[in-house]
Amino acid sequence: MAKQRVWRVLTAVALAGVLLTAAGCGGTSSSPGGGDGPSGGQKQVIRLGDMQWESLWINNAIAGFIIEKGYGYPVETVEVTTPIMQLSLVRGDLDVAMEVWTGNMVDWYHEVVEKGQMLDLGKVMDRTTQGWYVPAYVVHGDPERGIEPMAPDLRSVEDLKRYAHLFADPEEPSKGRFLNCITGWDCANVNRVKLHAYGLADLYNVQEPGTSGALDAAIAGAYQRGEPLLTYYWEPTWLMGALDMVLLEEPPYTEECWALVRRGMAGEIPLEQTSPEAGCAWEDAPVIKGVHPSLKERAPEVVAFLERMMIPTDELNKISHYMEANDVEADAAALWFFANYQDLWRSWVPDDVAGRLEQALSAAGVSL
Repeated sequence: MAKQRVWRVLTAVALAGVLLTAAGCGGTSSSPGGGDGPSGGQKQVIRLGDMQWESLWINNAIAGFIIEKGYGYPVETVEVTTPIMQLSLVRGDLDVAMEVWTGNMVDWYHEVVEKGQMLDLGKVMDRTTQGWYVPAYVVHGDPERGIEPMAPDLRSVEDLKRYAHLFADPEEPSKGRFLNCITGWDCANVNRVKLHAYGLADLYNVQEPGTSGALDAAIAGAYQRGEPLLTYYWEPTWLMGALDMVLLEEPPYTEECWALVRRGMAGEIPLEQTSPEAGCAWEDAPVIKGVHPSLKERAPEVVAFLERMMIPTDELNKISHYMEANDVEADAAALWFFANYQDLWRSWVPDDVAGRLEQALSAAGVSL
């Protein structure tokens, strides 16, 4: 990544101490810098969880600006791990988690919603995508770069059986090369199961980067050189905003298929015995905005705004790309968003709030 950041991993005990000190036992103490509430008192701090990934930094920055400048509530972001976010949101030590990836915490999500410990305010992005990608020029060519289509009929993972030679591994040209997910991530093991399910394991070698930076560099380098490339990736990300990539089709997700994938990942089914039924797409599980129920009582107008806030994934890719290409932090990317997506954010708030946001943006040097 272009920016160097200091990452802090807080333990549950340490976080509890920090949050209880700041928020009091109920997490509802007011901030000295807060705005006036409806009865003339101080508005209470609204705390957002920061689980440390780029799309969340952007969503936190945009939501935080609107909550603070449009609605007058002081905002704090608290850096936490995902498990600590789950604990803290239920306790009320955090008020908002702007990105709850429900597919990664299915049991917890259903439990806390059913118990009324978290309110689901709807999607924060329209889709999440994981899968196997090739550069668009592989399929369609790129006349501006003098690149002819290399595989004009490449549409699906099934087609890859005919194109191993195109994605040749430099170290073993008789086989193709598949650029896998990062070593140690679940997606790396998922992809190995899929390669066997799709009958590709004997046709393709697997290259597995050790870091997300190494994966990004490998993809961006091949793209810049106009080389054929087969890789795993996901959205929303800055790279998908920067490059024109094509997602290869897979059989649709089913729970039965994914149960076989999980068994393969756990070693219950040897990889060489993986059946074709274990080949299917990732589930596009919703990423939602989760809030503690108390927020609806003390800041119903903020909850109403959060219910309306949703940034399409394609736009999140573009905002992430702006952030990386210009080497800026999420706060600056949020200002770029406000300047370039006025119709979108204005649709989330009433006119009086939009007016206050206009004043704040003008003071920040943003031309609308």
